[in-house]
Amino acid sequence: MMTEQLLRLFSGVFVGIYVARYLGPDQFGALSYVLTISALLIGVSRMGMDSVLTRDLVQKPDRKKELMGTAFWIMTITAAICYALTATTIYNIQEDNETKLYALIVAGSTFFTSFLVIDFYFQSQIQAKYSSLCKSTSLIITSSVKVALIFYKSNLIWFVVITALEQAILATFLIIVFSRTNLLTFFFKFNTQDAKEMLTSCWPMVISSVAILIYMRIDQIMIRHMLGLREVGIYSAAAKLFDAWFLLPYTLTISLLPIISKLKQENSSFYKLRLTQFFSMIIWTCMLVAIITTFTSEYIIKLSFGDEYKEAALVLTIMMWTAVFSATGSVSARYFSAERMEKKIATRTIASAILNIILNFVLIPIYGIIGAAIATLTCTIFANYLIDWLDKDLKDLLKIKHNALLFRHQLKDSK
Repeated sequence: MMTEQLLRLFSGVFVGIYVARYLGPDQFGALSYVLTISALLIGVSRMGMDSVLTRDLVQKPDRKKELMGTAFWIMTITAAICYALTATTIYNIQEDNETKLYALIVAGSTFFTSFLVIDFYFQSQIQAKYSSLCKSTSLIITSSVKVALIFYKSNLIWFVVITALEQAILATFLIIVFSRTNLLTFFFKFNTQDAKEMLTSCWPMVISSVAILIYMRIDQIMIRHMLGLREVGIYSAAAKLFDAWFLLPYTLTISLLPIISKLKQENSSFYKLRLTQFFSMIIWTCMLVAIITTFTSEYIIKLSFGDEYKEAALVLTIMMWTAVFSATGSVSARYFSAERMEKKIATRTIASAILNIILNFVLIPIYGIIGAAIATLTCTIFANYLIDWLDKDLKDLLKIKHNALLFRHQLKDSK
């Protein structure tokens, strides 16, 4: 998994920078804009199954096929609905025809997200190395194609097409690897009772995922319509570096979910202790990176993207401080899943998404892309820390976070 993340970091930083330099702020802004739309669709079509299905596979190991098949068809149906609604919306909005075409092409990748149930299966078995191998291979292929497109001076639409095919290529490799098991017939399984239970658990996760994407990505859509595609490109340059870095803490939280769920299920006295240690590792690692970025962001942007993107330096600094609280929220989501408190995620993220939209409306006209970054940071702090003080059910979680910040990892503090 670490190898995969290093490759993804390489792709996000070096290949992403290479593409941004080649396309320039305007075309890179157009590409980033349609990718934001795609990210919102994928967030919905995943249906929160990365947490719900992984948890259920750990707790009901004798019903793997039924659970995977049910999750697969839930995600497939959701993807079809999402694409139909998106196509209708894109057709009716005021946007140039090229951008509409790009959005429809990229949105097509949503249909392949249902094959991620194979990835979730490997995670539940603590065998994520297999899905990481598939992700790494598909990433190498798509990154190589992007470099080749630059070499042959290709048009923007080809970058859109290869981006849309990333999910399809990954799905192909996941099926190939998974075919070695005797579970591939899960495609033909569907259990109505499982579907009801999954939907009951996952709808808060879906809402929270969409809300997270809104308060992390809606800024790019609002920048597009309030400032222009060039500003989207500059803002996205900083976001590209942020995304590349944030993959590491996010992957760590996903990979440890089965362990956290198992400790909770066994009523282990080490449950809260391990959570505290994990929070501490995530918080302080992200803070160290944020501090370093604060003093080097201008140099990093100019070295990476060139003078055309120099306005992204301060945005990058703000985003890296946002990563501290985003990573904390990612660990909190695993806690909520283990505690079956998924509704808490939905409540906080909906409130934060609404707050972010309001702040963007206020701050973008005044401060431009800097205002958008400030709005995201403010909402992330609110969603992943301040709101804990307002909920009496989260006293334990708040204590765990404070212990993690102060390096209190003794077992007595976890009881």
